[in-house]
Amino acid sequence: MHMYKLSYLLFAISVFAPLQKSIAQKDSTLTQKITNDFCIEFSKKDFSKLKGFEMEIGLLVVPIIEKYSKEIKKEWDLDPENEEDYEKISEKIGREATVSCPKFLEFIKNNIDQINEVSDDDDTKSISGTFQRLEGQLFTALVIKTKAGKEEKLWWFQFFEGSHELAKDPASLAKKQFTIKYTEMEVYDAKLKEYRTIKVMKSLAVN
Repeated sequence: MHMYKLSYLLFAISVFAPLQKSIAQKDSTLTQKITNDFCIEFSKKDFSKLKGFEMEIGLLVVPIIEKYSKEIKKEWDLDPENEEDYEKISEKIGREATVSCPKFLEFIKNNIDQINEVSDDDDTKSISGTFQRLEGQLFTALVIKTKAGKEEKLWWFQFFEGSHELAKDPASLAKKQFTIKYTEMEVYDAKLKEYRTIKVMKSLAVN
Protein backbone atom coordinates (compact mmCIF):
# COMPACT_ATOMS: atom_id res chain seq x y z
CA MET A 1 0.00 0.00 0.00
CA HIS A 2 2.81 2.39 0.89
CA MET A 3 4.61 1.83 -2.40
CA TYR A 4 1.48 2.57 -4.43
CA LYS A 5 0.65 5.74 -2.52
CA LEU A 6 4.25 6.89 -2.58
CA SER A 7 4.70 6.56 -6.31
CA TYR A 8 1.33 8.17 -7.03
CA LEU A 9 1.87 11.11 -4.69
CA LEU A 10 5.44 11.60 -5.81
CA PHE A 11 4.18 12.29 -9.29
CA ALA A 12 0.98 14.04 -8.28
CA ILE A 13 2.87 16.58 -6.22
CA SER A 14 5.60 16.97 -8.82
CA VAL A 15 3.11 17.52 -11.61
CA PHE A 16 1.35 20.30 -9.73
CA ALA A 17 4.59 21.89 -8.50
CA PRO A 18 5.84 24.79 -10.67
CA LEU A 19 8.04 23.40 -13.41
CA GLN A 20 9.86 26.68 -13.96
CA LYS A 21 13.27 27.26 -12.44
CA SER A 22 12.81 27.83 -8.72
CA ILE A 23 14.99 29.25 -6.02
CA ALA A 24 15.25 26.48 -3.44
CA GLN A 25 14.99 27.64 0.14
CA LYS A 26 17.76 26.58 2.43
CA ASP A 27 16.61 23.30 3.93
CA SER A 28 17.91 20.81 6.43
CA THR A 29 20.88 18.56 5.85
CA LEU A 30 18.46 15.63 6.09
CA THR A 31 16.40 16.92 3.18
CA GLN A 32 19.55 17.41 1.13
CA LYS A 33 20.77 13.90 1.92
CA ILE A 34 17.44 12.28 1.02
CA THR A 35 17.10 14.27 -2.19
CA ASN A 36 20.70 13.54 -3.16
CA ASP A 37 20.19 9.80 -2.59
CA PHE A 38 17.03 9.90 -4.67
CA CYS A 39 18.77 11.77 -7.51
CA ILE A 40 21.65 9.28 -7.55
CA GLU A 41 19.31 6.27 -7.66
CA PHE A 42 16.99 7.89 -10.21
CA SER A 43 19.96 8.65 -12.49
CA LYS A 44 20.93 4.98 -12.52
CA LYS A 45 17.58 3.92 -13.98
CA ASP A 46 16.38 4.02 -17.57
CA PHE A 47 12.98 5.69 -17.62
CA SER A 48 12.82 6.06 -21.40
CA LYS A 49 9.81 3.74 -21.30
CA LEU A 50 6.98 4.88 -19.08
CA LYS A 51 5.44 1.46 -18.58
CA GLY A 52 5.85 0.46 -14.96
CA PHE A 53 7.54 3.71 -13.90
CA GLU A 54 5.25 4.09 -10.85
CA MET A 55 6.51 0.83 -9.40
CA GLU A 56 10.12 1.69 -10.26
CA ILE A 57 9.85 5.05 -8.49
CA GLY A 58 8.35 3.33 -5.46
CA LEU A 59 11.17 0.79 -5.39
CA LEU A 60 13.69 3.63 -5.46
CA VAL A 61 12.23 5.67 -2.64
CA VAL A 62 11.07 3.04 -0.15
CA PRO A 63 14.61 2.02 0.90
CA ILE A 64 15.64 5.68 1.15
CA ILE A 65 12.81 6.39 3.59
CA GLU A 66 13.73 3.26 5.54
CA LYS A 67 17.39 4.35 5.63
CA TYR A 68 16.57 7.73 7.17
CA SER A 69 13.45 6.72 9.12
CA LYS A 70 14.84 7.66 12.55
CA GLU A 71 16.08 11.05 11.35
CA ILE A 72 12.80 11.73 9.53
CA LYS A 73 10.88 11.02 12.71
CA LYS A 74 13.14 13.31 14.73
CA GLU A 75 13.66 16.24 12.33
CA TRP A 76 10.43 16.24 10.31
CA ASP A 77 8.23 15.00 13.17
CA LEU A 78 6.76 12.42 10.79
CA ASP A 79 6.56 8.70 11.47
CA PRO A 80 7.14 6.46 8.41
CA GLU A 81 5.14 3.74 10.16
CA ASN A 82 2.07 5.99 10.06
CA GLU A 83 0.28 5.91 6.70
CA GLU A 84 -0.75 9.58 6.74
CA ASP A 85 2.78 10.67 7.70
CA TYR A 86 4.24 8.39 5.02
CA GLU A 87 2.22 10.26 2.40
CA LYS A 88 3.49 13.61 3.73
CA ILE A 89 7.06 12.32 3.54
CA SER A 90 6.56 11.26 -0.09
CA GLU A 91 5.05 14.66 -0.92
CA LYS A 92 8.09 16.43 0.51
CA ILE A 93 10.50 14.24 -1.44
CA GLY A 94 8.53 14.89 -4.63
CA ARG A 95 8.61 18.65 -4.15
CA GLU A 96 12.31 18.70 -3.36
CA ALA A 97 13.17 16.41 -6.27
CA THR A 98 11.58 18.75 -8.82
CA VAL A 99 13.83 21.56 -7.58
CA SER A 100 17.05 19.73 -6.73
CA CYS A 101 17.20 16.80 -9.15
CA PRO A 102 17.64 17.98 -12.77
CA LYS A 103 17.18 14.56 -14.34
CA PHE A 104 13.95 13.99 -12.44
CA LEU A 105 12.64 17.44 -13.40
CA GLU A 106 13.54 16.77 -17.04
CA PHE A 107 11.65 13.46 -16.87
CA ILE A 108 8.56 15.24 -15.47
CA LYS A 109 8.67 17.94 -18.15
CA ASN A 110 9.14 15.47 -21.01
CA ASN A 111 6.35 13.14 -19.87
CA ILE A 112 3.84 15.47 -18.23
CA ASP A 113 0.86 14.30 -20.32
CA GLN A 114 1.49 10.60 -19.77
CA ILE A 115 2.07 11.11 -16.05
CA ASN A 116 -1.22 12.96 -15.73
CA GLU A 117 -2.95 10.11 -17.56
CA VAL A 118 -1.51 7.56 -15.13
CA SER A 119 -2.63 9.67 -12.17
CA ASP A 120 -6.12 9.93 -13.66
CA ASP A 121 -6.27 6.19 -14.29
CA ASP A 122 -5.37 5.50 -10.67
CA ASP A 123 -8.41 7.45 -9.52
CA THR A 124 -10.87 6.34 -12.21
CA LYS A 125 -13.56 3.73 -11.64
CA SER A 126 -16.26 2.43 -13.98
CA ILE A 127 -19.91 1.49 -13.74
CA SER A 128 -22.49 0.18 -16.21
CA GLY A 129 -26.23 0.64 -16.29
CA THR A 130 -29.34 1.64 -18.23
CA PHE A 131 -30.22 5.29 -18.83
CA GLN A 132 -33.03 6.52 -16.61
CA ARG A 133 -33.00 10.32 -16.73
CA LEU A 134 -31.09 13.56 -16.42
CA GLU A 135 -31.90 15.67 -13.40
CA GLY A 136 -30.67 18.73 -11.59
CA GLN A 137 -30.84 22.50 -11.86
CA LEU A 138 -27.55 24.34 -11.37
CA PHE A 139 -25.62 21.14 -12.13
CA THR A 140 -26.84 18.15 -14.13
CA ALA A 141 -26.67 14.54 -13.03
CA LEU A 142 -27.17 11.34 -15.02
CA VAL A 143 -29.20 8.63 -13.33
CA ILE A 144 -28.68 5.04 -14.44
CA LYS A 145 -29.97 1.70 -13.17
CA THR A 146 -27.46 -1.11 -12.70
CA LYS A 147 -28.13 -4.79 -13.39
CA ALA A 148 -28.71 -5.20 -9.67
CA GLY A 149 -31.63 -2.76 -9.97
CA LYS A 150 -29.94 0.04 -8.01
CA GLU A 151 -30.14 3.62 -9.25
CA GLU A 152 -26.81 5.46 -9.38
CA LYS A 153 -26.37 9.21 -9.81
CA LEU A 154 -23.31 10.54 -11.65
CA TRP A 155 -22.62 14.27 -11.85
CA TRP A 156 -21.79 16.18 -15.02
CA PHE A 157 -19.40 18.99 -13.97
CA GLN A 158 -17.19 19.32 -17.06
CA PHE A 159 -16.73 18.26 -20.66
CA PHE A 160 -15.91 14.57 -21.03
CA GLU A 161 -15.65 12.04 -23.83
CA GLY A 162 -19.18 11.01 -24.82
CA SER A 163 -20.94 14.01 -23.24
CA HIS A 164 -22.33 15.01 -26.64
CA GLU A 165 -24.51 11.88 -26.50
CA LEU A 166 -26.29 13.32 -23.47
CA ALA A 167 -26.38 16.89 -24.73
CA LYS A 168 -27.93 16.41 -28.17
CA ASP A 169 -31.02 14.28 -27.46
CA PRO A 170 -31.38 12.71 -23.99
CA ALA A 171 -34.83 11.31 -24.81
CA SER A 172 -33.35 9.05 -27.51
CA LEU A 173 -31.17 7.37 -24.89
CA ALA A 174 -34.05 5.77 -23.00
CA LYS A 175 -33.30 2.13 -22.09
CA LYS A 176 -29.83 2.32 -23.61
CA GLN A 177 -26.92 0.70 -21.78
CA PHE A 178 -23.97 2.86 -20.75
CA THR A 179 -20.51 2.25 -19.41
CA ILE A 180 -19.29 5.27 -17.51
CA LYS A 181 -15.87 6.10 -16.10
CA TYR A 182 -15.94 8.35 -13.06
CA THR A 183 -13.94 9.71 -10.16
CA GLU A 184 -15.16 10.23 -6.63
CA MET A 185 -15.28 13.70 -5.10
CA GLU A 186 -15.92 14.72 -1.52
CA VAL A 187 -18.36 17.64 -1.27
CA TYR A 188 -19.98 19.47 1.62
CA ASP A 189 -23.74 19.02 1.93
CA ALA A 190 -25.15 22.14 3.61
CA LYS A 191 -28.48 20.46 4.36
CA LEU A 192 -26.92 17.46 6.08
CA LYS A 193 -24.10 19.60 7.48
CA GLU A 194 -21.54 16.96 6.59
CA TYR A 195 -19.28 15.82 3.77
CA ARG A 196 -20.41 13.14 1.35
CA THR A 197 -18.85 11.41 -1.64
CA ILE A 198 -20.31 11.84 -5.12
CA LYS A 199 -19.46 10.31 -8.52
CA VAL A 200 -18.24 12.70 -11.24
CA MET A 201 -18.31 11.54 -14.88
CA LYS A 202 -15.04 11.35 -16.82
CA SER A 203 -16.22 9.49 -19.92
CA LEU A 204 -19.32 7.77 -21.28
CA ALA A 205 -19.81 5.09 -23.90
CA VAL A 206 -23.07 3.70 -25.24
CA ASN A 207 -22.84 -0.12 -25.32
